[in-house]
This record gives sequence, structure tokens and C-alpha cells, in this order.
Amino acid sequence: MITIDFSCDRGHRFSGYFKDHASYSDQYEKKVIPCPLCDSREVHRIYSGCSIQIRASAPSVAPREHTPLFQALREFNQFIRDNFEHVGRNFPDAARAIHFGIEKERAIYGEATSEELHDLAEDGVSVLPLVDVERFEN
Repeated sequence: MITIDFSCDRGHRFSGYFKDHASYSDQYEKKVIPCPLCDSREVHRIYSGCSIQIRASAPSVAPREHTPLFQALREFNQFIRDNFEHVGRNFPDAARAIHFGIEKERAIYGEATSEELHDLAEDGVSVLPLVDVERFEN
């Protein structure tokens, strides 16, 4: 399986997953690769770096203990609260203003509805919703 990065004519960036290069080429030539945000078929490939994965013959370091998922999410949320500016319900407007250069660039977080997040994505503004760990853990 291969992954290829794309951008549509409206500037949305996304990735496509294909069985092999021939499958990608066939779909690209037929213009059947849609943008997941606006459904545009006018997409072009964005060239990005590649990675080569190799396997060592023997482990070089002892396996590391993994942090439980909910603990990792709590730590991530705490990092955001400690290092980002809280803008509350003004989040969609502040995110757009930063994205379009109206306000100075800074890390922010706040509240937004699903519809507001969808609208931000359509405007090309990248956001990452935080997970309410307490709601999902039990």
C-alpha cells in the first residue's frame, strides 16, 4: 500500500491510500480522486519525503513501557492548557484571523461546534479537537 499527498484547486490538502503505483496512476488519470472536504476532482499531487523502514536483526534497546492511552490524552490536554492561549467561544473567529494574517500567529485553544469546525476546515484552517477524556474513559 502507498500513500500520496494531494491538494485540490481550493487549497485543501489530504492523503490518498492506494494498492500500488499503478492503481494511483489509473485513478489520477481518470480524475476520480475526490477532495474529502469539497469533492473537487481537480487535484494534484504534492511531493513529500519518503521513508524506508528496515528491521534490525536483533533489538538494540530494551522495549519501552507504553503510556496508557487515556493518560497520554490527559497529558496532551494539560500541555495545551499550559502552553496555548485560551480564547473561549471566540475560537472560530480567532483561528480564522490568525490563519488569514489578520492577527499575529500564536497557539490558541477554545470552544467550537461541529459545524464551526467543518466551516474552518472548508476555509483551510487546520484544527485539532481535544478529547474529553473523562467522558470517554468510563
